[in-house]
Amino acid sequence: MDSDYGIPRELSDLQKLRSQYQPQLPPCLQGTTVRVEFGDATTAADPSGAHTISRSFPHTYGQPLAHFMRETAKVPDARIITEHPAIRVGVVFCGRQSPGGHNVIWGLLDALKVHNPNSTLLGFLGGSDGLFAQKTLEVTDDILATYKNQGGYDLLGRTKDQIRTTEQVNAALNACTSLKLDGLVIIGGVTSNTDAAQLAETFAERKCPTKVLGHIGYHILAAGLNGYMATVTNLKNPLNKWRCGAAPITSMMTVKRYGRGHGAVTLGKPALHPAAVDLKGKSYELLRQNGTKFLMDDVYRNPGPLQFEGPGADAKAVTLCVEDQDYMGRIKKLQGHLDKVRSIVKPGCSQDVLKAALSAMASVTDILSVMSSPTSGSTPY
Repeated sequence: MDSDYGIPRELSDLQKLRSQYQPQLPPCLQGTTVRVEFGDATTAADPSGAHTISRSFPHTYGQPLAHFMRETAKVPDARIITEHPAIRVGVVFCGRQSPGGHNVIWGLLDALKVHNPNSTLLGFLGGSDGLFAQKTLEVTDDILATYKNQGGYDLLGRTKDQIRTTEQVNAALNACTSLKLDGLVIIGGVTSNTDAAQLAETFAERKCPTKVLGHIGYHILAAGLNGYMATVTNLKNPLNKWRCGAAPITSMMTVKRYGRGHGAVTLGKPALHPAAVDLKGKSYELLRQNGTKFLMDDVYRNPGPLQFEGPGADAKAVTLCVEDQDYMGRIKKLQGHLDKVRSIVKPGCSQDVLKAALSAMASVTDILSVMSSPTSGSTPY
């Protein structure tokens, strides 16, 4: 086992509080009895692409949808599974950092052990490279204890991942066969899930018993692929009292199409919907207190608890730029530049100097005019 992976960690007070949270399982996944009903065959979102997809995935496309139900559900055609033989499952982190990856492993381990204590969960160390090289770590409750509800992928690590080429697919197939895996869970983003779908098709074509499952980390709660999440507390309050805890600026904008050409009608403009910010609140006060430290130590600093330790901890995944707050000092600096221009560009200066000054000042005034114009103004294009 690589020394950087799976080692117990010292947790901060905040991390200790986060580790105490116990996610709630839906009723259909509670207990040891599995009730499943197989429904209609899977279809393409766009019917016109069904033929193309079925040709590319002849072994996996059109499989029936599985509906899991709670134990008390009264469905006559439901299949009840009470016997759970011991199985071996592998899990690998792929793609970019995303919240919830460690909790996927936590839930997977709990489910395996609840249904059969003799089941085994193997984590591949170092992402897909570890899968190809068959570098594994058996995940246990003790190993997972300090990673529950914590961000990052540092329990197992990751690399610049893809499982796409013939050589990579064959290496993954050999690993699953050699380790006698019943299942392989690939945790990542959209690209990783695409690779998982193709890998599942290849395994089925070659009659490999390993079943491949792709999972997007926190795909239900995360907004797109931006890695940010909005946290809203106390949902019982009226909507006008909600406060935005953390959200990307793109999630606050509405962008519509523009009309083009002479006489075209403007169909919409980007609109920024402001969120209320308490400038006297604790969060803003904390930022002001640490602003000088951020500025002196590093212009860019990662403010979020995405990953504290392990591989990738030094990467600045999210950037926070704290600017100089000397507003009047910048005004004086601008006036100094303008005075210098006046001293250079005056009667008797060369034509080249005059042309350069005109071109530069025209560009500056155009940009400033657009930036200072009201949002109801017409679009420059």
